[in-house]
Amino acid sequence: MKHKDIHDVIGGLGLAALGTFAAVFAQRYEFGDLNRMGAGFFPVSLGVLLAVLGAMIAIPAFFRSGSAVQVRWKTFGLVMASIVVFALTLKVLGLIVATMLSVVLASLADDDTNWKSRIMIAAGVALVTYLVFGLGLSMVLPIWPWSA
Repeated sequence: MKHKDIHDVIGGLGLAALGTFAAVFAQRYEFGDLNRMGAGFFPVSLGVLLAVLGAMIAIPAFFRSGSAVQVRWKTFGLVMASIVVFALTLKVLGLIVATMLSVVLASLADDDTNWKSRIMIAAGVALVTYLVFGLGLSMVLPIWPWSA
């Protein structure tokens, strides 16, 4: 049996499922019409659009051949670990340090990245995270370990 284009099949079905969920879940809000849009108009419309686009990706992929799926367990483990590290260290070490730790840990999945690049990327992501969540959205988060 030849391999199907499983990447596009899974991706398309995932998008279709997410769009269907959004469209169905948003039904609890008033839909309205084009002249007077209700709170559910936009999420239902986007959900339906996402479901249709997901189906347009998945259906042709059933009839295409593709490469076999290769799971990179090291990458998976490091990215999942970085999410757990961020969750466990956010309140203790603050937003900046927790973000930098999780970015550095996730970047270990790429063997081609040197340490200088990892630190620069982590600092950049931490800066953007602070600007968006700390300043832009004014979320109440500890920024540094001593402000926790």
